[in-house]
Order: sequence, then structure tokens, then C-alpha cells
Amino acid sequence: MQSVKPVQADGTENTLAEYISICWRRVWLIAIVTVGIVVAVAIWSFLQTPIYGGKATVVIEQEGPAALEKDRYQPVDNSPEYFQTHFELMRSHQVLQKTAQLLHLSERPEYQPHPFAMKDTVLAFLPGAIRELLQPKENASETPDEDKEDVLLTGFSQQIEIMPVRGARLAHITVKSKDPKFAALAANTLASVYIEHTQELSSRSRKKAAQWFMSHLDDLRDKVEASQQALYLFRSKHGLVEGHQRQAVAAQSLAELNSELVKAEMKKADAKTRFRQIESVLGSRSENGAIDWSNLDASTEVLSSPLIQTLRAQQIRASGQVAELSDKYGPLHPKMARAKAELQDLHERIQHEVRKIYDSVKREYDMAYARERAIQEAVNRYRDDKLKVGQYEIEHGILEREAQSNQHMYDIFLKVAKEADLSSGIRASNVYLADPAVPSSIPVKPKKKLNIMLGLLIGLMSGLGLALIVESRDRSLKGPGDVERYLPSVALLGVVPLLPKRDTANRAVLLPANSPSPVAESLRTIRTSLLLRNPSKLPSCVLITSPGETEGKTTLAVNLATAMAQLEDIRVILIDADLRQPDPHPIYAIQTGNGKPKGLVDFLAGRASFQEVVHQTTEVANLSVIPRGECPRNPSELLYSRRMSELLRCCRTEGFHVFVDAPPVLCVTDPVVLAPQVDGVLLVVSAGETTREATQSAIQRLTTAGGNFLGVVLQKANVTESPYYAASHYNWH
Repeated sequence: MQSVKPVQADGTENTLAEYISICWRRVWLIAIVTVGIVVAVAIWSFLQTPIYGGKATVVIEQEGPAALEKDRYQPVDNSPEYFQTHFELMRSHQVLQKTAQLLHLSERPEYQPHPFAMKDTVLAFLPGAIRELLQPKENASETPDEDKEDVLLTGFSQQIEIMPVRGARLAHITVKSKDPKFAALAANTLASVYIEHTQELSSRSRKKAAQWFMSHLDDLRDKVEASQQALYLFRSKHGLVEGHQRQAVAAQSLAELNSELVKAEMKKADAKTRFRQIESVLGSRSENGAIDWSNLDASTEVLSSPLIQTLRAQQIRASGQVAELSDKYGPLHPKMARAKAELQDLHERIQHEVRKIYDSVKREYDMAYARERAIQEAVNRYRDDKLKVGQYEIEHGILEREAQSNQHMYDIFLKVAKEADLSSGIRASNVYLADPAVPSSIPVKPKKKLNIMLGLLIGLMSGLGLALIVESRDRSLKGPGDVERYLPSVALLGVVPLLPKRDTANRAVLLPANSPSPVAESLRTIRTSLLLRNPSKLPSCVLITSPGETEGKTTLAVNLATAMAQLEDIRVILIDADLRQPDPHPIYAIQTGNGKPKGLVDFLAGRASFQEVVHQTTEVANLSVIPRGECPRNPSELLYSRRMSELLRCCRTEGFHVFVDAPPVLCVTDPVVLAPQVDGVLLVVSAGETTREATQSAIQRLTTAGGNFLGVVLQKANVTESPYYAASHYNWH
């Protein structure tokens, strides 16, 4: 078994339970504030003059009948700004002014200026001189017509309410008035005036548009003529009348020339290659001036000539004969001379043929080069012509587009000007009355039921707020939750519920044996908590005190001693150490045959022994008491004396569990003197009476004096307000 703790829950549940507890404790304050506000609102609502509303419904389209052809293709504007513009225009000064004139608002009683009656009442009690000084002159009180009209229109605008219908092109125009018929008439008149106003604005804008278009037609006509004339002169000057055909022919010719140029370049490159080969053959000779036939074999032109090949073959045979003859004959032999002459002749003939091939290839190369240059010049010439023609075409295109644009703009202006001239006389509007207002028999204000419901809501909120404010200013410990919150290091040993008034008035012993009442069970819980604080060393002497007076410490001491005495083989002694209390508890009123019994003061003064001051009670077995005795003059000195320590030692020696009923801690110093002499101190606090600061100060005094602080017992707790007690009660069962 453990000390009593509140049932743990999350922070939200604890907070909700605390708020519910606060509301329950302050239920009468909340009820009084709520009822008062509801009654005040109800009286105010029933005393108000009924105000009726006339509601006319108008349709706001995108545009009316299109004056210009382009208006028929404009996108639909569903933005809130579009509708808000119409709503603001409905409240414009011009619309309100015309509506007021049609309704004769200046003659309506509800729009007449009302004098301030309180002002006249106050002036009536003032002296004559001061009253004449404060009362305005007749001519000064006259208000200009403009100011009267502004006041009238301002008051009328305050009675107008324009409410758009979500998801539709509708708007409700509501006018409030004391007369339901006038309210409906005013709403319909305002809608009609605004429709007529939009028609006038539309017609005026179309007339201005037609005038503007007509004023620009002559300028556009002159621009069209000037641009057409400039285009014709440019074509004639540069021969661009058939410009597109000429440009196509020039492009085709340039393409053909480019093709021929490519072919000529390829032919020139081929001739150049052949020419370089022949030229290399002729340029490379041997040391004796002969042609180097090794290079000649590499030339395609030479190899492809049949004559040169035949001469080469003859040359090879002649060389062979010269070689054979040189072996047989000497160099001067006639056969040898004839063979060499023949070989020399063949060399010359081959050289002559190579020269002829060289001249032919060179002529071919020169012709190809000349043809390439001629085609290149023609290409450059055609290209320059094309660039010039392109530049002319660009300028021609600019002039042509300008002429077409001017012509197109002129055609549009001419068409639109005629349409605008025709539609300027049409009076069309994009706003029209869909549902006229009718007189209503149900007032729009005051809304009595709604006001009463709002008053009830405001009253509840005000009552709750006031209850929370009062509760926040209340610093007392109201329940176990406050003890654990504000005294986290202090053990809560138990909670004693609020006792009936008849029992507290009689100051009777409230704990019969084996009583099943919640009070008895709570006291047994405290008894068990004391026994289990230190099972190895049970406290045999407990001091019971409280921070202040009338907090139930004596009642708890008596009943706790009674509960302890009900245990088997437990003897309890209750000491009345409250030497300053004039009226002791009835349990201390011991009747003896020898007169007034001796008590604690007699023992401390040395006038009685321990056996003489201990008296057995008749109500509870195993419970003895030591009454106070006479009222001393120096209670603190007596309690601090050696005799007090001897008394407590004698009680322990005799095997008694001692409960010392001490005076309040913050009132006198007696508990501080007794705290070091006992085994433990039990502090009693009263729910709703003992403050947090008082409890903390009492605990600090007791612990500073050297007392062993056991914990706190919460007295006078309201069981119906505290879910803690109920949970603890069932847990201990």
C-alpha cells in the first residue's frame, strides 16, 4: 500500500477536470452573470422599434447589347472586383441623390434631424445667463442646404445593404425602414435609378466612341493615300512591278552559275594536277641532261600515249644493242656509232612527244582556269544584283505592309464608326431588376431570438471569464491537485471531506468504530499513510498543526487518534498542547470526582505527575488524553522546558503512540518549539481557506526549526467537486 495520489492522466484531461471543477465551484457566479446579461438583452430587444427590410434582386450581366462588334467577343469577367465596382456605384452620391429626390426623403419623419433631448434637460437646470451663452443662436443653428443633404444621404446610405449571391450574377439590394411599404419602395427605386444610371453611362460612352472614330477617319484616309503613292513610286523607280518573277529568274540563274562554277573548278583542278605531273617530268633531268624516265613513268598522260610507249620500247631495244656492241666493238666502230645515233634519235623523239603532251595539258589547264574566272565573275555579278534586288524588296515590303496596315486600319475605323453611330442611340444596360421588393411583415431587426441566444452565449462566456478571473485571484489550495502542483516536494497523506454542519457545530467525535462512511475511510487512509511512512521505525510521536486558525487541526487530531486507537494492541495518547485556545475540544473535558482534572500545564509546572495528567476516555478504548489544564501566561517557555521532553519520553516508554494537538504555526511559535521534540510533524490545510503562501511559510518554519515534516492533510474538501477523493476512496477499498 502506498500514500494516496491522484489518478494520473494526461495534461489535457487534468486541465479539463480543473476547469470543470472551477466552473462547478463558481456556478452561482456564472449563473448570475448569464441571467443578468440575457435579461438585459431581452429587455433591450423588446424595447427596440421594429425595422423592416425591402429586398430587391438585380441581375448584373457582363455587358449589355454590344455597341461595337469587338464587344461581342470580350471574355466574361467573373472577378469579385467587377461586381464590387457595381456595388460601390450603387452607393455613389449621384445615385443616392436622385433616389432621395424621387422618394422625398427630406419629408420622411425618420430622416428628420432629432434634437438632443438630454441637452435641453441639462440646459433647463442651468442659470439663465449660462443657458443663453450655451444655447446657439437661431441663425447659427441653421444648417446649410449642402450639409443637410450630406447628412440625409449619409443616413440613407447607412440603411442600404447590398449582398451578392455566391455563385450567381445576382445581388440583393435591401433598404431598412420603420415602414415596410417605404422600405420596398426605396429598394425598387434605388434599383431603377441605378439601372437608368448605367444606361446613361453606356449611351454616353458610345456617343463619345462614335465621335472619336469619326474624328480619326480623315487622318487615316490621308495616311492610306500617302502610303499607296509611295509604294507605286518605289516600284516604278526600281522596276519592281514584276518583282517576284524577276527575283525568281535571278535566283534560278544564280543557282545554275553556281553549278557550272563547281564543274569548272573541278575541271581546273584536274587539269592542274595533270599539268603539274608533266611539268615535274620535264623539270627533273639526269646529270647528262636526259629525261628522268623514272619520273616519267609516274605521269598518267605519258603512260597513256601509245607513241611514247612504242618509242620507249624501241629505246629499250636500242640500249640493249648498244650494250651488246660495246662488248664486241670499240666506241669508234661504225656499228657502234650507228647504234648510238639511233638511240639518241629515239631520246629526242620521246622528248619531243613529251613536249607536245606538256603543251596540250598546259593549254587545257589555261582554258579551265579562264573558264573558272569567267563563271566566278558572272556569279559575283549575279550575287551583287541579287543583294540589290533583296534590299529593294525589303524596302518594298516595308512600304507594302505600311500601305496594307493603313488600309486595314481605315476599313476597321470606317466599319466601327458606322456601327457606333447606329448604336449610340440605343439605351441598354447590363443591370436589370429581376425580382422587385415587396412589403414584409417580418422585421429584420431586432432579431429577438438571435439576440437572446447571443446574450446567452455572451453571458456564459462572461461568466466563465469572470469565474476564471476570480479563481486566478484566489490563492487558496482548493484540492489535491493544487497541493501536488504548488507543493511538489510535499507528500499528500490524505484528503478529509467536508463534514456536515451539525457535526462541526457540536464538535463531536466523528469516527465510530468500523464506520463505512467516506470520512472514516479517509481517516483510515491517513492512518495507514502515517504507519507506512517508515515501516522500519514507526513514528511514536506526531505533532499535528496548521498554518492558521479554524482549519480543522483539532478535529483531525481527535479523529486520527481515535482511528489509531481502533487498531489491535495499539495504545494512543492525545495531548492538548494548544495552550492558547480558550475553548478546548469536548474530548478533553474529563470529568473526575475531585473537581477539574490536572493537565499538561500542571505537569510542565511540576504540580502533577505523569499518571495524574493521563486520563482514559470513555468513548474509545485504548485512547487516553492529556488535557490542557489551566491557561498559562508563558506557553512557549513551558513547551520548551525539560519537563515537556520528559513527558514525551514517558509516553514512549509506556508504549503510547502520541498525537500532539498544537496551535497554528503562523500565529504563535509553540509548534516551532515542539517540532524538534517529536518524531514527525503533520500539517493540516483547509481546502478553499489556506493559501499557498501560508502553507509554504508554515512548512519552512517547521523544517527550519529541525522538525521531521511528514506531509500534508487536506481538510474540508468538497467530495462532489474533487474527482481525486472518489478515485482515492475506491482505490483504498
